[in-house]
Amino acid sequence: MLKNWDIIIVGAGTAGIPAAIFSAKRGQSVLVLDSAKEIGGTLHLSSGQMSAAGTKLQRSKGITDSSDMHYNDIMRISKNTAHPQLTRLAVDNASETLNWLEQLGFQPLAEHPVKGQAHEPYSVPRYVWGKDKGISILDAITAPFNEAISADNVELKLNTRVKELTTASNGAVNGVIASTKDNKRVKFSAKNIILTAGGYAANRILYEELSGHPAYADHSYPYCIGDALSLSLDVGGVAYGHDNFLTSFGAIMQSYDVPSKIRFRPNHWPEKRMPWEIYVNAHGKRFIREDEPSVDTREHTIQKQPNMRHWIIFDSTTLKEAPPLINDVNTEIIRKAAEDGDPMFYKANTISQLASKAGLPSEVLNETVIKYNIGRAKNSDAFNRIHMPRPIDAPPFYAIRSQAMSVSSTVGVKVDNKLRVVNSNGEHIPGLYAAGESLGTAMMGSSFCGGMLVTPALTFGKILGESLS
Repeated sequence: MLKNWDIIIVGAGTAGIPAAIFSAKRGQSVLVLDSAKEIGGTLHLSSGQMSAAGTKLQRSKGITDSSDMHYNDIMRISKNTAHPQLTRLAVDNASETLNWLEQLGFQPLAEHPVKGQAHEPYSVPRYVWGKDKGISILDAITAPFNEAISADNVELKLNTRVKELTTASNGAVNGVIASTKDNKRVKFSAKNIILTAGGYAANRILYEELSGHPAYADHSYPYCIGDALSLSLDVGGVAYGHDNFLTSFGAIMQSYDVPSKIRFRPNHWPEKRMPWEIYVNAHGKRFIREDEPSVDTREHTIQKQPNMRHWIIFDSTTLKEAPPLINDVNTEIIRKAAEDGDPMFYKANTISQLASKAGLPSEVLNETVIKYNIGRAKNSDAFNRIHMPRPIDAPPFYAIRSQAMSVSSTVGVKVDNKLRVVNSNGEHIPGLYAAGESLGTAMMGSSFCGGMLVTPALTFGKILGESLS
């Protein structure tokens, strides 16, 4: 007789593992299915950054914080584009999640929590991660997950991809049809199904369809191919968050291929290194104050440039005297790459020649550099830039092509405030729930808010594990 599970969890990652752990604690029978050969999902690649307010860690360091303050910060940073109800649910329960992880042995870095720099900073320090990034989290939650398996409360099937959801005559989801490693189709039944199969960033076609931009970076977890979204749509669910596209300011890619591997990440955070260079778009024009203090402004401005691309322009004196443009990459590596014809690095004796090599309009780039140098001399920059340590006037001149990109899946499955998948009428689909990156970036809207991908994934998985029966 076919076993009827209490809960089937589709995806053994950031949200799926906590969902299984807490379901098992309550005596539920749980089946976890994952396409990959190992558990962990995107935690294998993630920076593992989390944010929570009112934690034991904060109190131990005398930091006053609250979920209301956290919520207000997210709404400020996202300009009210974050989903109000889901964000509220996430921040109100985040401290319990982080406290739980610390009980399991997770150790934040010694100087944490911090306000953050890579994204728009919080008003108080509430931002943490471990020394091994996402693996620090995975190491903490693996032991209780394995204990639940050993106690026969959880069964794990890897190399098993869910292809369909099955439904009853009343539309309730009551099971899944999956494909095993040897291409056998198997059916599993359950009272409730939780979709925690991640996003779609590794699905180039779907990524471009949903975001409106090419998937420039080949830096995604290979099993994030949109299964959760596709499965929910097939039973009447709807997609949410099409306006929430996000991108980092830029990375240096290995090739012109789309997608391409990331080779280097320039240090374009003025908070960490003030710029000596100028940035130009495909038209050869500056488009931003290079020392713009707002990360969010920088990220939204680059989205408006052709192909979300820019070129970093500088001269030989800057190469020699400035702090490293690329962390852990010395000037000789940059010089040699430009001399050897690397597709992303360029060198020339004149700005016009540099423009020609980089594929930029010569006259415009010449004019751009001249205007920058004049503005610097007069201390009156056209973009109100403050840090201008030297002109760009010492040949040879250099350019580096930088590509804005994102590996986040911003569109997700639409759910209500109980994490129930809903249809186009806003009615929940009985038996179907979703958490993790399956929800897109609803909890931070159209701006990166530190820790608001990983923490809600863990938290929502935990909430579902504590409540479903």
